[in-house]
Amino acid sequence: MNSRRDILTAIAIGIASALALVSCASKTPARPAQPNYDAAIQEGQSAANDVIRAGTTTALGIALTDGNRVIWSQTFGLADRDAGVPPAETTMFGIGSVSKMFATVATMKLVEMGLVALDNPVTDYVPDFQMASADYTKVTVRMLVNHSSGFPGTDYRNADTNSAYPGYAAQVLQTLSESRLKTAPGYMNVYCNDGFTMIELLVKAVTGKTYAQFVKDEILTPLGMAHTTYATAPFADGSYVKGYSNGEVLPQEFLNALASGGVYSTASDMARLAMMFLGDGQAGGTRILSAASIAEMAVDQTAGTFDPVVNNEMIYGLGWDSVAEPGMTAVGFDGWEKGGDCAQYHSALLVSPKAQLGVVVLGAVGFSSTVAAAITERVLLRALSENNLIPEFPSPIPAAVPPVVAVPDGMLATMEGVYANSSSVFQLVAQPDDSVLYMSWTGDNWAPSSQPWKHRGDGWFSSDQKPLSTVKVITANGRQYLVFQSPGGYGHYLDESVYAEKVQGTSDLSAAWTGRVNTLWLAVNAWLNVPLWPVPDPRMRLCTIPELNGIIAVQQDQEMTVVDPSSSDDLATMMLVIPQLMGRDLFDLDILSQNGAELIRRGSYLYEPITAVQAIPPATTQTVVIGPDGYNEWRSVAVDTASVPLNLTTAGGWVVFDSSFNMLYSGNGNAELTLSMGTGLDYIVFVGPPGQTSTVTQPST
Repeated sequence: MNSRRDILTAIAIGIASALALVSCASKTPARPAQPNYDAAIQEGQSAANDVIRAGTTTALGIALTDGNRVIWSQTFGLADRDAGVPPAETTMFGIGSVSKMFATVATMKLVEMGLVALDNPVTDYVPDFQMASADYTKVTVRMLVNHSSGFPGTDYRNADTNSAYPGYAAQVLQTLSESRLKTAPGYMNVYCNDGFTMIELLVKAVTGKTYAQFVKDEILTPLGMAHTTYATAPFADGSYVKGYSNGEVLPQEFLNALASGGVYSTASDMARLAMMFLGDGQAGGTRILSAASIAEMAVDQTAGTFDPVVNNEMIYGLGWDSVAEPGMTAVGFDGWEKGGDCAQYHSALLVSPKAQLGVVVLGAVGFSSTVAAAITERVLLRALSENNLIPEFPSPIPAAVPPVVAVPDGMLATMEGVYANSSSVFQLVAQPDDSVLYMSWTGDNWAPSSQPWKHRGDGWFSSDQKPLSTVKVITANGRQYLVFQSPGGYGHYLDESVYAEKVQGTSDLSAAWTGRVNTLWLAVNAWLNVPLWPVPDPRMRLCTIPELNGIIAVQQDQEMTVVDPSSSDDLATMMLVIPQLMGRDLFDLDILSQNGAELIRRGSYLYEPITAVQAIPPATTQTVVIGPDGYNEWRSVAVDTASVPLNLTTAGGWVVFDSSFNMLYSGNGNAELTLSMGTGLDYIVFVGPPGQTSTVTQPST
């Protein structure tokens, strides 16, 4: 967990330092006639080599640009480790969510062409768009690209595969038709990928072109971005940086959520997009957008929305993660930033129109957009300092341990309780010495941390081990929130964010819901491609928490959140209202009935109880038929005192898991397998079109 902080000594150091830098920056001399970027380039090279040597990434690309030219572009590491081939300037990386900038530019193009208006309802242009909440008609085009639509979040099913799935945007439209709004449209900004996927449908509806073709025609080709594209077909070997997992090369990654994350590009190509933002909509004499559209994209979209604390890293613009990037703001310069992550690739784009500089960082494998963003800051800050636009290169805030301050009466009682966000459930428990212990819910018990938080003043608590990371509880609109503060980016500033909401119990669970908890549910529509990468965890577990009477905790793929089943035996609703980032991807649980059996729908995933899985008896042959809905078919095999051979006859895909749902095998077509003894109950899932027939034979031993 990343804790956050603000307090007496450290805060005084951090804020005083930041204010001093801002004050000095406002009085700095004008840009030199011939700027020098040698130190900035060396800073970028040093940062890149650091992460390559540390094994944080296999390959990296960095570019520095102003409004007129690419000042520097360089690649590092290996694009193909097995062949020992480094990335060339034209070798593509996935850029993940930085792809949203193309979706936003495309949207602004539609506005300038008179085909859409930002504040008109989406239903004006995509009449098939509907949701289970009546207020969906109030969702505007602007809300799709500023994260305020109120959509539940991301439809992850079929979003990231190892072959193209052109039906993904249509799938999202269908999923939304069965989904409820998280909050009223426009109420708050919380990160949402599905809003950008809707832009694909919007573009098609008003232009007749596919989204990928429109972006190519209106943005990529005019900017000369010849090595930027969408993964709608396999790439030629050597044209892209390969991904790896546990030392093994992975298949090409297809982000079927094109507008949200599907772009592959190079650092030098992305520098041309940065030039366009620095040039008020034009680069190299080619105009893509008007200056007014660029300015509109940089307007703070969180102003006037529910936002209990200002998180400068999440002051959303249109497309931008932040239009007041705190690392640049701390030294008196503007900054517009967007980060991106997907399974194999990570990236960051940072531009400062005032400085007339932009930096792009693209990386592969074990990297992160957080690290990429810190590198963009380092390069820009060094460029500013070497040209005397700021008095000095800033240093990270020192991690001094502040003194303990007496806790005011009643504060601990207010602070104690159970909190939740979209990925974790935890409890804060006051200790006899007035410190607070953080305890995370595992699904079975509370796991305490070893670092108690101590009061440092003004309601902020931190541990001795991480004094710059602090936490406090605030109240906003009748709800209590846990707020974190910690150093961000390069570490020379502190930033706050809303981390979790305090949760209260309700009435007892109904008999219907009681029968569904404390068991596993298995996804029956999760797989498109086999063999798989990365292997998704097919399980969903529903459990209860002793301190939260009547609330259900949902555990999926190592993440935990809560839903409220008190209003219906057939619906457990999203209950958290958290802006910024930690309230993303929340979903209702809907109970469906099919042939007398229950399924649970969460987002677009469907789950059946593990108790419904049929066993394959020893020394038998069983026929498995994919039903008319195309749902995956699960079977189990007991593997106790001896190894078990299996013969599979099928035209489709299959995956074998052990009792802990670690993948043992996956493949397509016929196979002969051996399940090792002592693994308990293994599971096989069959994937294929409706009517596909497979046989499983467990020969006599």
